[in-house]
Amino acid sequence: MRTESRRRILAIAHHEMRAATRSGVLHALLGILIVATAGSVVIASAVYASRLADYQAYRAAAVAGGVTRIAPSPLAPLSLLRGAFEYIEIIGSVIAITLGYLAVSRERANKTLPLLLSRPVSAVELAAGSFIGALGVIATLAAASATVAVLSVGLIGHDWLNLTQVGKLFLAFIAAIVYMATFYSLGAYTAASSKAAANGLMVALGIWLIVVLLLPQIGDTLDADNQIPGGLFAALGLGHDGEVQILQHFATYETVRTSIEAASFAKHFERFAFAMTDVKERYRSLSFPDLLLQVRASIIWILIYAVTLPALMIRAFRKQPSIPQGANQ
Repeated sequence: MRTESRRRILAIAHHEMRAATRSGVLHALLGILIVATAGSVVIASAVYASRLADYQAYRAAAVAGGVTRIAPSPLAPLSLLRGAFEYIEIIGSVIAITLGYLAVSRERANKTLPLLLSRPVSAVELAAGSFIGALGVIATLAAASATVAVLSVGLIGHDWLNLTQVGKLFLAFIAAIVYMATFYSLGAYTAASSKAAANGLMVALGIWLIVVLLLPQIGDTLDADNQIPGGLFAALGLGHDGEVQILQHFATYETVRTSIEAASFAKHFERFAFAMTDVKERYRSLSFPDLLLQVRASIIWILIYAVTLPALMIRAFRKQPSIPQGANQ
């Protein structure tokens, strides 16, 4: 029975991947994401190459002058991927929602969803197969983006990533896959829960607008450190300890602000991805275990969302009407 169940799930997953690759709407959205992410990395790599050349010229001059203690390069090649992850955060989530919506609306339009549920296919198998198929599409997209990123940094930025950096980048893209798969579950859940799948799509996009755009923007606007370019506390010459000490006097304000940000799944993904790709300077000197410890809250929230929404998706599939056995004969 387990073998039969696995076979049915894989068949549904294959069907989902094949159907997704035939969607013109999805092709357009994927093209936009690929061009945007690749363009951001290529442009950032070109600027990075210029800065790296300046540092190498400075280092060569210092060595020639007999200087023995030379400051290490302040450049972080992984930080070139900031734009790529920002596009995944915004455009990638829209693609995932659209993929989830299309998975339900397509089967409803073809009247295959009730028929499938009338056969020896459970709602769990149907949801799992659809989810795995979408995961394959999303993982392929993430792998392509990661490949473009690594090659751009190396070939254009002239700074190839080491094994530690590749490992951190791998985790960041795993988080991107989980992030997009969660929004896929949201799109499928709202479409399956609505009498008209298009209404479910509107609901999903409304939720996307709140958690991806509005809540992070509110949290950033309320952050005192963001009121001055480069950071208020840095302008005042205060380190991390000084920042913590000052914010202790505004504990209630900070609790409210961070609670608003905590409600945004996108913000947790951004924090994790930025920490893994050295976007924030305070993370660059941390060891890998310490880095994971710093972003543990974001990891927990990502896992909570990643478990909750697929569970809701399965529940919505269970409520779909089925055609009684023999009714189509």
